[in-house]
Amino acid sequence: MRNLKRVVFHPVVVTLLRVALGIVFIVASLDKIQDPESFATNIANYRLLPYRFINVSAIVLPWIEIITGSLLVIGLWIRAAGILTFGMLTLFIFAISQALLRDLDISCGCFSTNPADHKMTRWTLYWNIIWLSWGIVIVRYHTFQYALWDIISKGNKIDRS
Repeated sequence: MRNLKRVVFHPVVVTLLRVALGIVFIVASLDKIQDPESFATNIANYRLLPYRFINVSAIVLPWIEIITGSLLVIGLWIRAAGILTFGMLTLFIFAISQALLRDLDISCGCFSTNPADHKMTRWTLYWNIIWLSWGIVIVRYHTFQYALWDIISKGNKIDRS
């Protein structure tokens, strides 16, 4: 068990999880940014938000996703980005869970705004839980050892000496 813990929480593994989670959020945001109207429809299908908040959410959320994902990939403000991903994934898990419990036959709107592309299933929920666990590992165990931003700044410090 101790060896497994050392492997799972090794700085290289945590860095790979950080970059992978960042890529997930970047990819998830792209279609939503290009088609906020369809994403607003996806949000409305969950039947959670009052109408007046749907359009604002459809415009703001994808930008938060792409910024957070980019911060994770480049290794800047990692804890803050990890906490943001934790919050978003918790929200997504809640929304997906209530939709599944209510038997809503909808697209999750996770990676595509096209309702025919991805119908929500339990696997949608499971993947979000997996990504949430990655976020927890990142926030708790990231050592900044392999953060691109830190490598660049250390390189700049070395050049100045």
